[in-house]
Amino acid sequence: MPIYLYKKIGQTPNELIDEYKLQNKDAKKVSFAGRLDPMAHGKMMLLVNEECKKQYLYLGQNKIYEFEILYGFNTDTYDVLGLLTEFIDPSSFSKKIDELNLQNYVTEFKQEYPPYSSIVVNKKPLWEWSKLGLINTINIPSKLVTIYNLEEIDNTNKTRNYDELYQTIYTMIYSLSYDNLTKFRVDSIIKLWKSFFDNLILDKTPIIKKYRAKVSSGTYIRSLSKQIGDTIGCGALALNIKRIDFT
Repeated sequence: MPIYLYKKIGQTPNELIDEYKLQNKDAKKVSFAGRLDPMAHGKMMLLVNEECKKQYLYLGQNKIYEFEILYGFNTDTYDVLGLLTEFIDPSSFSKKIDELNLQNYVTEFKQEYPPYSSIVVNKKPLWEWSKLGLINTINIPSKLVTIYNLEEIDNTNKTRNYDELYQTIYTMIYSLSYDNLTKFRVDSIIKLWKSFFDNLILDKTPIIKKYRAKVSSGTYIRSLSKQIGDTIGCGALALNIKRIDFT
C-alpha cells in the first residue's frame, strides 16, 4: 500500500524520499506518484520497495488542492520562486476579481506546461531550456486536463500590507535547503523581489484570494493561477499551494 506523508514548503519530493529512507532503513527503493513543486506543500504519495513496480496504478489519480492566488504579480515560474517580470496594481481590478465566474474554468482543456517544469522536450526538461534562455526555440507541449470543481473559500491569510507580503515571500524562498539555493536561482530571484519592494510606494492591502479545486492528474495549479490573472487583466501567481488529497 502507498504511504502518505506531508511535504513541507521548500522541500523537494526527492528530499522527502531521502528523509523517509533515512528514518526507515528497510526502505531500499522509494518513488513517488504525483509531484509537488518546491513551494507547494501537502500530501505526497510514496511507494516503497515492491510497491514501486505498481506506480502506473497511482499516477492518474485526481487531486484536491487549496491554494492562494496573489493578484498583480507575474513571474517566469508562475509562483514566488521565479524572476519577477511584471507588477500591475490590482486594486483597480478588485471588482472583476470579486465577481470572477469560476465556473468558466470548470472544464476540460489543453494546458500548456509552465516554462519551469520537469517535462522533457528534445532530451532536456523545460526548466533547463528556460534556464539557458532557449525556451522560445522549442514548442512547449500541452496536456489535456480537467478542472472538476473550483470554488472560493475563506482565506486565513491576513497579510496587511506589501511589507508583510515581502516577508512571506522571503521566508518561503529561503525555506529551500542550502544545496538548492543555487539550483533554483535564489540570489537572482531575491534580488528582483527586494528591489521591487524597496521601491514600491503603495499603501494598500495586497489582494490574495483562496480557492479549492478538484483537478485531473497533471494539472498545474500555478498555471491555472496565471490563467485566472491573465483573464482579469492584472496578472497573478500562486502564492500558496496545498495538496489536500488524492481521489
